[in-house]
Amino acid sequence: MYDFLLLASVIVFLATVTAYMRHTAAALAHPASFYLVFHGFIFVFRPLIARWYDFDFVYRLYDFQPSMSDKITVILGANLGMLVFVALTLGIGSRGPEAQPREAYDRMRVVVFKPFLAAIALLTPVAAYSQIGNWVLRVNNFETMVRDAATGNMVNIQGNGWFTDAALMMAPMAVMTVWLSRYRWWGWAYFAGFAFLQAGTGTRHAIIYATAAVAICWLLEKGRKWFDWRAVALALVAAVAFNQIVIDRGGAVRAIVAEDLGDGYIDEQTLDPLEHMDFASLEYFEYLVYAVPQRTGTYDYFAHVLQIFTEPVPRAIWEDKPVGSPVQHFSLWDYGRPIGMTASMPGIGWMSLGYPGIVIQASIFALIFGGIYRLLLMRRGGPLARLAYALAIAMTVLGFRDGTLLTLLRTLPFYFGPLLLALLFVRISRPAGIPDVMLAQEANTPRFLEQTPAERRRSLAAKAP
Repeated sequence: MYDFLLLASVIVFLATVTAYMRHTAAALAHPASFYLVFHGFIFVFRPLIARWYDFDFVYRLYDFQPSMSDKITVILGANLGMLVFVALTLGIGSRGPEAQPREAYDRMRVVVFKPFLAAIALLTPVAAYSQIGNWVLRVNNFETMVRDAATGNMVNIQGNGWFTDAALMMAPMAVMTVWLSRYRWWGWAYFAGFAFLQAGTGTRHAIIYATAAVAICWLLEKGRKWFDWRAVALALVAAVAFNQIVIDRGGAVRAIVAEDLGDGYIDEQTLDPLEHMDFASLEYFEYLVYAVPQRTGTYDYFAHVLQIFTEPVPRAIWEDKPVGSPVQHFSLWDYGRPIGMTASMPGIGWMSLGYPGIVIQASIFALIFGGIYRLLLMRRGGPLARLAYALAIAMTVLGFRDGTLLTLLRTLPFYFGPLLLALLFVRISRPAGIPDVMLAQEANTPRFLEQTPAERRRSLAAKAP
């Protein structure tokens, strides 16, 4: 029965992809494409590999064994989430963005060049210092983090989580620099510096995020819907980096600078292909079905969302801050050892309310990312809107894997904050009394590039109401 269901899942996925490819909005930049890639790899291709090699690493680590009914529920739930998300995002983002002339990008880069560089110069020292601090944490095996015995969550008993996560700001700034440089060498030099520092921390998602955002920026600017050889080459480099970081959690990179005392992560020789935990959302989903509600006796009823109200407060200010959500109907650690579990979007939906929960969670994510697509690409569609969209849609790389609104809100200040600061600098540097619309219109006139900054300022001021 399970083998038949795996085959049926392949057929459903291929049928969905075929129908999607015939839609006018189908393109790599569309949110549906991002989810189809995620679902196709995690819940269609990898389950076939898991069945062939009979994966058991996570089962032994978590000390549980799903029943055949549990495994069937996971495949059905994953496909339900895919169908809901794709259908809703296509309904919201029903057409592709209009083509933008190259001149529009060139002129906008002239307008934002200095404000963008000012924002990047201001934030880079903070982000780089945080990156170095994370190197130290990795070498010392995160001695400032302890696991709460009741919930299994990691708690930072020293320092500040906001500062630790400030390292993530280098990812969007690397994307902005590459975009600002017109994809020239000096933009990639900043990107390479970011990738080196980030790899040394042992975490992968920021590198994949930046890679995806640059690829989407390039495709949107060139007016291409699907793959470009440059985007493919960048993706292959990111894949190699991802695999190396999985193996040693950045130890090889840190060893270039100094002796590394951190422990390695896994010995790939002991695991089958794709069996490691970074791609194990299938097994994590199975654990959720195994526990909820069969052993917990209840669902979460979306109580985990309440953590978005307590998470922003540093523990140094609120010593008695709840670990995890302030309202918890159960602890998954009572039924196994779910170390490092990332639940995925359909998994969180199941934990919240079973099959209806999957529909609700998929709908929420579709409304968020479909709404962003509609706002930034269908209604606005200018160069800055497309840059903002690339930074936003790349957040799905982590969002689909974790499946929670908390993950999106937790990373939003760091993945989107540098662009907002840069846009604030653009507004401040603009002559007083000149509307944004006038600035955009003037930037698209042929003589704008020929003027000096002082001449542009006087010209705009003279036309201001």
